Amino acid sequence: MCKEIALEPLTIQSEAISKILERLRVTHSNGGAFIATFKIAENEVFDWFASRNRILEYDILSRLLRREEVRSQLSEISISDAFAGNVAEACSITNSDGFSFDNPFLLDGQLAQHLFAGGAYPYATKIDGKTAMQLAADYCEAIFNRRYEDVRLYTSYEAWSPWFFGIAWDWSSIVFDRRNRTFWILVVTGTD
Repeated sequence: MCKEIALEPLTIQSEAISKILERLRVTHSNGGAFIATFKIAENEVFDWFASRNRILEYDILSRLLRREEVRSQLSEISISDAFAGNVAEACSITNSDGFSFDNPFLLDGQLAQHLFAGGAYPYATKIDGKTAMQLAADYCEAIFNRRYEDVRLYTSYEAWSPWFFGIAWDWSSIVFDRRNRTFWILVVTGTD
């Protein structure tokens, strides 16, 4: 099923998105930050799972992340095309390749925390909490118009590709906008 879903890479120009990437790249200078966006075509099976918040099951999300379209848009993070899912965990709703279903109302706070705390050496680039929250709110406005009821959030703090360092500054967020049928993938890592 995952191979049958049409994924169309999208290029979205937004000052709010650019500011987030710029800020994360400054604070995670020994790693980086990337974002990619995709339009997902209608697919009866995928839509059934997505409508029930179950795309972590059967490793649907993990398999989508390994699609050529995603790997080429995020080539810097070296996503493997080999599926590494564990068959014994294939029915898990709580975890898939390190991703967990999360509350979309927390996205701006999680992002603000990463902007505020920064990477391994944040002191020279520190911003205040109010600025971090405003940048995160602007990002949420830009990518899904703050329609929290229409989006699903999946987050991971694990190194699911070789690009991540497997330490405290790894973070990925995937926002699935059910109304607009878009996937927003934001990845961040750093090291000391």
